[in-house]
Amino acid sequence: MSPQAGSHIAVLSYPAHGHVNPTLPVAAELVRRGHRVSYVVAGQFAAAVRETGATVLPYESHVPKSWDTVAIPEKITGDVVAEAGLAQALEGFAPLPAALGAFGDDRPDVFLYDAFGYPTGRLLARKWEIPAVLLCSTFVANERFSPYAAMAGKVPAPDPDHPALAKAAAVVGDALAEHLPGTSAAEFAEAREDTKLVFLPREFQPGGDTFDDGFAFVGPCLGDRAGGWSPPDGRPVLLIAMGSFGYHRQREFFTACLEAFAGSPWHVVMTIGRLVRAGELGPVPRNFELHPWVPQPAVLRRASAFVSHAGMGSTMESLALGVPPVVVPRTLEQEIVADRVTELGLGVRVDPAGVTAEALRAAVTGLAADATARANVARMREHITGAGGAAAAADRVEARLTA
Repeated sequence: MSPQAGSHIAVLSYPAHGHVNPTLPVAAELVRRGHRVSYVVAGQFAAAVRETGATVLPYESHVPKSWDTVAIPEKITGDVVAEAGLAQALEGFAPLPAALGAFGDDRPDVFLYDAFGYPTGRLLARKWEIPAVLLCSTFVANERFSPYAAMAGKVPAPDPDHPALAKAAAVVGDALAEHLPGTSAAEFAEAREDTKLVFLPREFQPGGDTFDDGFAFVGPCLGDRAGGWSPPDGRPVLLIAMGSFGYHRQREFFTACLEAFAGSPWHVVMTIGRLVRAGELGPVPRNFELHPWVPQPAVLRRASAFVSHAGMGSTMESLALGVPPVVVPRTLEQEIVADRVTELGLGVRVDPAGVTAEALRAAVTGLAADATARANVARMREHITGAGGAAAAADRVEARLTA
């Protein structure tokens, strides 16, 4: 049991798998060390959080209960950016009533809050003058590298008078006026925490050696996600999983996968989400199994190849389990991850605009035979192991408790 056992630790994440999943082993480790963990979470993740031993404090979320029922916009416009800003503001403060009700007379000793869905955690930490730790599920920024700067030039600026931006400003302004009077929206957005838990190894972060010790690169925290999977005998396993978001032209992509690997030596596990039904894809080859969702780490532990959307969570899982990924990015953030994968020689990229059965087959076959890529992945896997995972994350949280 930890010397600080019995501390009250509050966790607030953002309701998407890539944000919640890395925090679950950390919560479980803190509970194992004797801490009381209260996790403010959207209802769709309550069961997963409860399994960690944390107390679940559910709130009414504004985001879809299942992201794979919603397609990512095919074209990013100024209107899309403005509406996304409003959605982020609404979701950021959505946990506030539940958190105020739970913690008003039961203050945490430290807040852990998500870097994307930050408003409620940041606001309460400052309102009550409680230490906080930032949870970072993707690349982090300093004066040398910023993923947001890399994306900004590719995103059209919204009309500054867009009604959605005005509504977002009002949401933020009203919350600050009530709870942090005198704090501007800019000051609130730019506030920093001394400790940042980053769920990737320093070696994967661009400019990783330029980040100070306040950035704790603990690597991916996989845990034991619900569900199991056993492969059929004899065939190498190929997992095709394009993340928890839907996207346009999914059917064409899945059809290309069926064509690429039908009758091949691979046993193919393919997740298709909920925007497409298996019956819409025509005959399913005997060496395929199709699912809306699979326990991805369980399949990756048996896989030899992986076709992915280059989400950070999926990428970290594949590298932690020693599987070089073929990446087909669908968003700007995923493009940055895909660029890093190829820059480090860890996998290969297929342009989503150029996805064909031939391109997919060539990428998977070539990568499976690429000894250099496998050696690079093996080295990255060692870095991930050395980063420490959930135990290292819990150490840093406990250090913040005594700082």
